[in-house]
Amino acid sequence: MTIRTWLEQQQGKERRYLTWFSIGATLFFAGTGIMLFADQRLIPSLTQELVVLAGLCLAIAGAFTAACGYLMLTLLRVFYRRTNDD
Repeated sequence: MTIRTWLEQQQGKERRYLTWFSIGATLFFAGTGIMLFADQRLIPSLTQELVVLAGLCLAIAGAFTAACGYLMLTLLRVFYRRTNDD
């Protein structure tokens, strides 16, 4: 199966990838908020570093998910084939 045929099979599933993008962006900003909170509100300690690490992991997972969703939306737009003959 080529990439083009796989992309043609994914046509009509744009809502799924928009959901991936939205969830990923939310996770990214939540992770960034956790890191900022730990930097501003917690005293320098091992606990602060662990909270920042958790926020960083959350932000990385969110960025990856959002990037995958956005990439799929872009690819589906680029390889869009009209189904009607307008």
